[in-house]
Amino acid sequence: MADLNPEWHTHLRTFAVANKDYTKEQLRQLHWKKLLQDVKGQIHHTFTVGKTAAAAAIVLVTALGAFGIQHAVNKTTLYYKVYVDGQYVGDVKDPNFVYEKIALLGDKFHASVSVVPAHERLRGSTSEAAVSLALNDALYAKRNAVVIRVNGDDAVAVQDEAAAQAVIDQLKAKFASADTAVQEVKISQSIAFVKERVNRDEVRSIDEAVAALLQSKEKPKKYLVSRGDSLWTIANRNHISVETLKQVNPQITDENALQEGEEIAVNSSEPIVTVETVEELNRTVPLKFETVYQDDATMNKGEQQVLVEGHDGESQQRVQIRKKNGVTYAEVVLSEQVLQPKTDQVIRRGVKIPGVASGDWVWPVASRTISSTYGEWRGNSRHNAIDISAAMGTPVYASNNGRVIFAGWDNGGYGKCIRIDHGNGIVSIYGHLSVVGVSVGQTVGKGDLIGRVGSTGESTGPHLHYEVRVNGVQVNPTPYM
Repeated sequence: MADLNPEWHTHLRTFAVANKDYTKEQLRQLHWKKLLQDVKGQIHHTFTVGKTAAAAAIVLVTALGAFGIQHAVNKTTLYYKVYVDGQYVGDVKDPNFVYEKIALLGDKFHASVSVVPAHERLRGSTSEAAVSLALNDALYAKRNAVVIRVNGDDAVAVQDEAAAQAVIDQLKAKFASADTAVQEVKISQSIAFVKERVNRDEVRSIDEAVAALLQSKEKPKKYLVSRGDSLWTIANRNHISVETLKQVNPQITDENALQEGEEIAVNSSEPIVTVETVEELNRTVPLKFETVYQDDATMNKGEQQVLVEGHDGESQQRVQIRKKNGVTYAEVVLSEQVLQPKTDQVIRRGVKIPGVASGDWVWPVASRTISSTYGEWRGNSRHNAIDISAAMGTPVYASNNGRVIFAGWDNGGYGKCIRIDHGNGIVSIYGHLSVVGVSVGQTVGKGDLIGRVGSTGESTGPHLHYEVRVNGVQVNPTPYM
């Protein structure tokens, strides 16, 4: 074809382009001899007589190509792949099947549908029924799914049973590492997989389903701590026990250190699914020494002397640890071996109670939070004592040696009250108590338990009213603490 001029090449390309758009259906219905006649006619109008040999060669090649195309088409069954919202749903022989189905569904059908010719051999038969069902599902926003039921209640829907099993496996793996210490992993609740048709937007991914099953069954409830609040008063107001309040607020290590404005939880938040694990491991633990007291009647109460210094020991334990969602709820010591024995501390202490105050004074409660200072003005009156914020029932101690001169209800606003005469004209007063633990005439020693914090009398919340009088005059109690 080297003798053909550029114009001939241009005509050849024009001919090829004109005939490239035969569809498979047209080629199937087109007789190859007729195609050959068309080719001859196009060459006759395109080429000169001088190019007859070349034209004949083109005719022969074109005819053979047409025959090969027709042969391949005859061996291929034309069909169409159907996609709904980008997801393949099945095959149809006739695209009109899809269009007619969509027309029947009406204006409420808004899904995106693609019908794509398949340029490959059909394996098996087409699936018009599956396509029809998928189009119906798209109209009503429903789809087949597997619902994970927890104790008989529908909890979350996922794509299929394999996804549901993957959710359960991930839940277990989340709280049970590959550590050999883990002996057992189980879910406390009964789990079932149920095939259902659900709304498309209800189907969750595996990670989303895991997160949903670990959510709380009820919305957490918070409480804002006010002045004078204690765990006891907060628990009482919210109808729960102090123990439960401590469990849902593990950050509270000192119940006397509640701060005004602090926010704490007042209800438990159990997840929908609880993963229980059992671990066994070895650990080394300290053996804390104990303090043994030897009473000495020749020494004043409050005085003491260390006879033997105490030292901690050490032991190795084999323990079984039970956890719920990673939080330990029980420990059992299976075996224990002492590696280093402990040495208990021995202290000689005085038990002699003098009739008057001696030495340093002590705080009447363990709390060090002063909620109202001495000399503070309250309206037109002056507060000639200090208020120490403490939880209801907190122990109250004698600030020094002395004799009880009053124990009971005081009508002057103190409520349940104790007064102790420490000699030398000094009297300490303990007001608003919930419990009075001494009686008039009783001799008490420094640090003795005499009562418990309350909110009796003219009080707005649990605290200790601590007052000191010298020769009948109210003075600043701070030096007497």
